[in-house]
Amino acid sequence: MAHGQESVEPLKPLDRSSPRAALKTFLDSGDKLGAFLQDEYLYSPSREKFSQAIALSDIPVKSLDLTQIPDAARNRAGRAAAVELYETLNRIPLPPWEAIPDGSEMKADATGTTRWVIPDTEIVLVEITNSNGEREYLFSADAIEHAGEYYEKVVGLPYQREVPLENMGAILAKTGGWLIPYSWVLALPEWLQDPMLGQSAWKWIVLVAILGVAILLLRRLFLFSHWRNAEHPVLESLAKLALPVGVLILTPIVFYLTRIQLKLVGDFAITIEVVDTALMFLAGAWVAWRIAPVAAEAVIASPRISPESIDAHLIRIFTRLLGLALATGVLVMGADRLGVHMYGILAGVGVGGLAIALAAQSTIENLIGGLSLFADKPLRVGDVCMYGTEVGKIEAIGIRSTRIRGGDRALTTIPNGMFSKMPIVNLSVRDQLKLKTVLGLRQETTPEQLRHVLTKLRELLLAHPMVTPNTSRVRFIGLGEFSLTVQVSATINTIDWNEYLGVQEDLLLRIIEVINESGSGLAFPSQTLYMARDSGLDSERSAAAEKDVRQWRADQKLPFPDIDPERIEAHRDTLDYPPTGSPEKIPDEDSKL
Repeated sequence: MAHGQESVEPLKPLDRSSPRAALKTFLDSGDKLGAFLQDEYLYSPSREKFSQAIALSDIPVKSLDLTQIPDAARNRAGRAAAVELYETLNRIPLPPWEAIPDGSEMKADATGTTRWVIPDTEIVLVEITNSNGEREYLFSADAIEHAGEYYEKVVGLPYQREVPLENMGAILAKTGGWLIPYSWVLALPEWLQDPMLGQSAWKWIVLVAILGVAILLLRRLFLFSHWRNAEHPVLESLAKLALPVGVLILTPIVFYLTRIQLKLVGDFAITIEVVDTALMFLAGAWVAWRIAPVAAEAVIASPRISPESIDAHLIRIFTRLLGLALATGVLVMGADRLGVHMYGILAGVGVGGLAIALAAQSTIENLIGGLSLFADKPLRVGDVCMYGTEVGKIEAIGIRSTRIRGGDRALTTIPNGMFSKMPIVNLSVRDQLKLKTVLGLRQETTPEQLRHVLTKLRELLLAHPMVTPNTSRVRFIGLGEFSLTVQVSATINTIDWNEYLGVQEDLLLRIIEVINESGSGLAFPSQTLYMARDSGLDSERSAAAEKDVRQWRADQKLPFPDIDPERIEAHRDTLDYPPTGSPEKIPDEDSKL
């Protein structure tokens, strides 16, 4: 009739509406489990029978109040407490069923809790409201906490009621999972079956072997994760991902063998279950953190993105932040499952966020400065820039700082908060280079000589093939204390610094020639004392220069000689640029930039 009722009403809930019903349901479910182990499972185990035994063991576990136990340890702790309470109740005298309250006469105590204590024990059944809103009686959390102590006190007593399997707790502690039949365990020597630190000796031996194999595999993965290949960053990041993925895969395998097949029991089994859960979530967070660089390098591997560009660095930073957020979320869920309520802790951190922000002010400033550099993109990795009074080449732009290689090959690291406030001149985006110099001619230079110098210099710049004509300027700009000041500016049609230095050198040498041809000279910050032996300025060259200017003025009928295109062409024919016998590009230390 019982089997018939179970088949007709398989979903009927267990009756725990009163202390009498709860106690009877608990003992009956334990008897069913013992009968199944004795008759079907112990001597002919299989995977299907093991699953059926687990389902039968869930029934007495549901009679326990496990709300005070973390989720990670609830499964193992509940099964262990159920077996210990079952063995304890079988060995102590229980009152007749009709003497056990059926719920109608139960009243709440001074604390508002309805409870029933098994006579002459400390084992309590308390009334609680389940998830369906129904009232039911469960063994209290205090009874579950001390179940092991109760069992130790009565384990030597005879059974007070008939049970299908005696010493169920000892048998379950001795046997293994469905891969290890109980007959194999009984065939072992006695010293391997005897308990040692709560477990049979053979279980410790197998446990050490399993952990040894796992450690060897993880060591191989650890060595592989340190593989480096700068030419294939995607493969390198995948290698770094191997160790956390290995931990994530090996952890459930190892703990399946230890929890299911070895069937560790007691507090050690509960510890193993907690460690299993903790390692699973830690490995998950580790994988989330390590998979971010893989995704970043896979995107950067596209031909449209340079690996050292600011876009590549921005992708790396974004994926790292995303990986950090995912890893944090996994850790929070794991901590909550282990009984550490991280949501309350995070709320407390939010209250103290102001103090943390003040303490990390410089770090936050550098982070914001780095984000501004990524957003505005004034520089890219590889650009040559002038920051303050220094010049260097950008090697890396990170979250906190920027690294710059100077002309002396020294590497300078500048916090982004400071770097973003500096005046930055990006020299790499110039399309031309500027030549600007100031000449100081001697005070004795006559106006006609000065006009000769100005005209010749203008013709020189217009005729030079490396000078942009419409940006060239030669002007007499002032009378100094010891010189006549002439400013020469020109735009050189190149962006190669080494070539620019060669053009500048050629122009400066030709400027000196023009000044000497005019009969003048460069002034120095000194006083000149004319003696009888000092001939002063070259009178012949001065006269020739004045004659040229007068002739130009007469030919053009202008008060000031203008630039003559014919003279430019004639002057261009006399220019030898690059100078014969001189290299086009003169090596210089500055070219390293």
